[in-house]
Amino acid sequence: MIEPRTPENEAERQAAVERIGILDSLPERSYDDITALMADVCAAPISLVGLIDRDRHWLKSHHGIELEESPRNLSFCGHTIASNEPIFTVEDARTDSRFADNPVVTAYNVIGYAGVSLVDADGFALGALCVFSHEPMILKSSQKSALQNMARQVMYLLERHQNERRLEKAGRELTARNDELKRFAGAVTHDIRSPITNIVALADLIEEDSVDSLSGEVKAYLNHLKGSSIALRTYVDGLLAHYTSDDTASHPAERFHLEQLFVSLDQMIVRDARTTLVFPDVNDEIQTHKAVLQQILLNLIANAIKYGTGSHTQVEVCFEEDTSGYRFKVVDDGPGIAVERHESIFGLFDTGDSVARDGAEGTGIGLATVKRLLDRVGGAILLHSAPGRGSTFSFTLPRVTASDAEALAN
Repeated sequence: MIEPRTPENEAERQAAVERIGILDSLPERSYDDITALMADVCAAPISLVGLIDRDRHWLKSHHGIELEESPRNLSFCGHTIASNEPIFTVEDARTDSRFADNPVVTAYNVIGYAGVSLVDADGFALGALCVFSHEPMILKSSQKSALQNMARQVMYLLERHQNERRLEKAGRELTARNDELKRFAGAVTHDIRSPITNIVALADLIEEDSVDSLSGEVKAYLNHLKGSSIALRTYVDGLLAHYTSDDTASHPAERFHLEQLFVSLDQMIVRDARTTLVFPDVNDEIQTHKAVLQQILLNLIANAIKYGTGSHTQVEVCFEEDTSGYRFKVVDDGPGIAVERHESIFGLFDTGDSVARDGAEGTGIGLATVKRLLDRVGGAILLHSAPGRGSTFSFTLPRVTASDAEALAN
């Protein structure tokens, strides 16, 4: 018996085998179908898909024989990958000095063999698709072509498996990085928010205690300090809301009356006498993601108030129900938004040239958070707006049935 030659690029070849990530995996129908087909096409009782590992021939699929693996130094496929031939054949192993006394031949009555190397995109032979017979084997040209064609299909399956593993790994890494980012954002925003609040309170205290002794210039400095601090706190709050939006979207759907939600929103939204906020006169009971709906309406209404123009701003919330779910609109009479910005405006940190009526610049976080929340729960948002004609943000939320809610809760 002659043991198969070790390829000159063995270290790189072995690394390629391991990168596939399929060694010692469970049987799969797609590979078993191929070995069954090749056994039939080649009129051979045994067909294998195997990879040549460091010291073994491991079988991903074995048709016609109960064998999971065998020693590499006894494998016919070891000779196949070392041959560099399009198809490696042994007509009669009993008369071939390389195989005559091979235990595989004597134990399993293997006589004829034909194998095609499984070659990856980098040219490394990972293993082979092969057939065995119990009598001398001479394949027809059509059978050889079929074996070569199906070897390429096996290689396709192996590479698809490798790509899926890469995607899964990338997904896990991305999830881990997102979790780290959320924790970082939470920690940083908390650590920043507290001193900002203290600065605003201290500025108020100084102004109250020394109102008569402060010069106009010092008062202006204090007002600037408070304004800058409040703007920074708004930015930090928005950033935290964005990176915790996944948690908000994970809240289970619930049944509730819209009137209660609108009353709560009316109490939460800060506005002055220059703003009129109109909610629909409805009390429908709906079943959807309440936390998501509340956060979206807060963001859209706050934006409409913030960027209102003129001596007075009106913001109206509308509601209707249709076969697709629940549809809400937030309509304002503000400056409007150019058509070319209707998509980019939902990008994180995209502020465009928006300036609030108090002169402060936007953060570019609120609308991105709205879009992120809707994406998570299967909703959608659409903007109708033009400069000087106000804006209408229309968004939909899915109707959640009782069974859906129960499934989400579990």
